[in-house]
Amino acid sequence: MVSGMVKEAGTKNRREKTKRIIIGISGASGTIYGIRTVQFLNELGYEIHIIISKSAEKVAQKELGINLINELKKYSSYIYNQSQIEASPSSSSFSITSKGMIIIPCSIKTLAEIANGIGSNLLSRTALNFIRTNKRLVLVIRETPLGAIELENALKLARLGVYIMPASPAFYILPKNIDDMINFIVGKALDLLGIKHDIYKRWKG
Repeated sequence: MVSGMVKEAGTKNRREKTKRIIIGISGASGTIYGIRTVQFLNELGYEIHIIISKSAEKVAQKELGINLINELKKYSSYIYNQSQIEASPSSSSFSITSKGMIIIPCSIKTLAEIANGIGSNLLSRTALNFIRTNKRLVLVIRETPLGAIELENALKLARLGVYIMPASPAFYILPKNIDDMINFIVGKALDLLGIKHDIYKRWKG
């Protein structure tokens, strides 16, 4: 009977841990993508661990007129600055027990660091852990145009199984406002982690 209880508890713990997702918000334009992702994951009942860069805080203030940390605190109790290299996500054992990681938006600098194995901060180090443990990693890059260096870095990661997703809103959904376009990008990123949702209208032919 005891062994059965242990087995049941172990199964429950594994199920709970797979509800954990890591969200990175770097210093590219489009911090609203990251915020909206966190909002949806919160509604879906996920445990969200968020890593933000100093540049992301500045971009959020500039683009949205908000304090990024204060905004994210509404949806998660786990918020880290990328300088907190000692935080839990820095361990590969943390990535193993997580469903996946999305960096949204992902700056070209962050892309370059990950592609070249530079784990100098919590954001890039955590992403490298996901690659090491063969867990799902999605990079929603937000830059245009893309030069040869950026494309080579993206290709290098794609060959390792990393999902490279440009923040390119679709128009077949007939968006009525900016929110529809934001939700499309967020929904596509969640699709890549295998998360069920109805955030955007899917193509039906």
